[in-house]
Amino acid sequence: MIDSKMPSAITVIASILGGGLAGACFNVFLTRYFHRQDLRAKFYPVLNNIHSAYVIRMEDPEGRYWTTVVGNVPTPEDENFVDHRSSFISDVMQFIELKEVRVLRRRILDNEVGGDHTRGQVLKLDLAPEWAALNDCLKTLHKKPKI
Repeated sequence: MIDSKMPSAITVIASILGGGLAGACFNVFLTRYFHRQDLRAKFYPVLNNIHSAYVIRMEDPEGRYWTTVVGNVPTPEDENFVDHRSSFISDVMQFIELKEVRVLRRRILDNEVGGDHTRGQVLKLDLAPEWAALNDCLKTLHKKPKI
């Protein structure tokens, strides 16, 4: 009886040895696969860093909310967190090829755009949805193979 995987293996070997379109497609597929794995490996410490900042902030029941006046600089106790968060949102663009990064960025930005952004208005942003998005992204990265 012929093994069902044998024709696929023969096709792949013939494509690689013979070159041609099939070999090129296979090469492109493998290159993209390993490139994404490399991006995930580079993104993981960046995500872990911002996740830790959110964990520390969420330990305080009031830390869940970021209250700011639109158009003013952040309060001194929020300044480091706001700078870290802004830096993360900018830095995440280098990993935007990854689907989990696109989903994470969209969820963070969707949470940010709510409320009245008129200059001088007090804005109270609930950071829990962003923290949940970070947790989901971290879980996704843990499920992905071989990081």
